[in-house]
Amino acid sequence: MKKILAVTLAVVFVLAFAAPVFAQANMTHNAVYKMDGSIDLEKQVGHLCNTGAEMKQTIKGEGVMDKVMDVAMQRWKVTVSDQNDWVTAEDAVRNLTVTSAIELCAPPKYEATASEFVYSPKVGWQKLSERTYIPSAFEMYEVGLRERSLRSQALAAHMDNPNLQAEILAMTPAELRAYVAEHEPEIHRYTTLEYDKVSDQIWAVQVAADPGFSGNIHQNFEAAYGPYGGYIEDPEADLPAAVNFADGDNFWFFQLDEDGVRRVERGDDYLGNYFNIDQMARTSQGVVRRYIDISSPFSHAYLYEDMEVVGMAEIEEAFAMNNIPPGEEATPDWWDLF
Repeated sequence: MKKILAVTLAVVFVLAFAAPVFAQANMTHNAVYKMDGSIDLEKQVGHLCNTGAEMKQTIKGEGVMDKVMDVAMQRWKVTVSDQNDWVTAEDAVRNLTVTSAIELCAPPKYEATASEFVYSPKVGWQKLSERTYIPSAFEMYEVGLRERSLRSQALAAHMDNPNLQAEILAMTPAELRAYVAEHEPEIHRYTTLEYDKVSDQIWAVQVAADPGFSGNIHQNFEAAYGPYGGYIEDPEADLPAAVNFADGDNFWFFQLDEDGVRRVERGDDYLGNYFNIDQMARTSQGVVRRYIDISSPFSHAYLYEDMEVVGMAEIEEAFAMNNIPPGEEATPDWWDLF
């Protein structure tokens, strides 16, 4: 006779909101689950850019499951070890299914389309050229994916006239073009920039085991995304002193070096910009789905996979995206741990 609900659940729960004042504030959650029956579990770990990534997980169906999950979170970083092993009940109405999706805060690479327009009194505005390219990380962060427009050029021409600037801001696109053509003949062309992201920064997996068959999802991952601090033109500038906030050691920057080359620099306490995961997904009989869509504006690398296997499947994999390593003080020396 099918068990409607016979769940034996042993959970070890440790939750720490505040560390001592000399340590990074953090939160941990360690749990051991033993379940047998009808299971319905929804879980979220992390909160996107607050913790570098967020993981959303659902477990639904009927069967026997052992689950061990250890989580550590702090500002800009999350670490997860999650082991799920189960067998769907032979008389299950719903196959026991685990779905896990990780969304990264680290931005993807972009494709940029630059369109140049010119004005002629005879034919009006026409598109002169269009090109698509991959912008550098510097353009993405420092330009901020802003669209340069005719309006911004018209405003720049009247920085000393706030009243006229207000009128320009209120103009429709047609009124603006007519104004530029009549009053500002020197502004006879403009360029628009449109940005399209290459990837969604998602790592997802789902395993559903058929009645009487087993399934497993094992995931160990760490994601960090410390924030961007800006562009420093002085090659000799000390990073924290070059910015207007006290915790400059927690940020990364573009800094001009002595050869005039923009380089990525980071504060001593910067937690990093990376995502590393080891994963195993399998079922002796059922459905395995995997979706990966991740890219990097620093290396310009891109990984995409959309897979579904019906039957038996077992996939073991390791992935690493190391955009910016942690600062020298962000990871303690091994002897400092004792």
